[in-house]
Amino acid sequence: MKLARLAAVLGVAVTAVLVAPHPASAAATIPGTPMGLRNVRSAQNAAQTLVYWKPVAGATNYRISVTDGATNWSYVVAATQPLNAGGTHQVTVATPDKCSRYKITVASRDAEGQGSSISVTEKSLAPTTVIKAKAVRTGDGTKATFTYTAPQWKGYLGGPTGGAQADDTANPKMSFTSTAQLIRIVDNKVIATNTATGAAWTKARALNFSGLDLKRAYVLKITNSNKWGSCAAQTGRILLKAN
Repeated sequence: MKLARLAAVLGVAVTAVLVAPHPASAAATIPGTPMGLRNVRSAQNAAQTLVYWKPVAGATNYRISVTDGATNWSYVVAATQPLNAGGTHQVTVATPDKCSRYKITVASRDAEGQGSSISVTEKSLAPTTVIKAKAVRTGDGTKATFTYTAPQWKGYLGGPTGGAQADDTANPKMSFTSTAQLIRIVDNKVIATNTATGAAWTKARALNFSGLDLKRAYVLKITNSNKWGSCAAQTGRILLKAN
């Protein structure tokens, strides 16, 4: 029996009711990337680095990780932490090894653990290795010229203890020493040593040697150091092959 007819028989008024669907709930906003991230070596303790970033809307905390590739450090900063005078969050992290570069990552997180991250690199206190290195035999082969340029990073001012400060690239004050040793590989004998010290090193450096054995290979070992010292892993080695 049709509905209208059944209703008439029962004396019941039938009204169509349309139920509007609930509007889709708005997707939760995931906290964005921390902006204004910067890192500054401590002027009081060079084994530490100060990290700064701007507050992120929707974040309940920030996870900070520090690694040199072998060791990891982790920190948590609550979003309710009072901001510093510059209006940013601030945390002090460990960067203890004078020879290591540190990757510092700051991640915003909400109550569900969602968020975004960004990273910066803290450079080593000591200098890195020379670059654009080359060795060429000249004349009858008993002479050779080794050329190389300054490391891309000469390290920080300060040392060997206390705080660190970045040098002024326009007016460098770094006490920087580069020691080059010419070594005969067969017996590991040091044939000659050249040491240069100074704050400014912008042009390629060339060292000339004579009286070399045609049948022997040599290596020029270059050690760069500042007041924080030198790093074995950053020792430059330029090979001169035997003829």
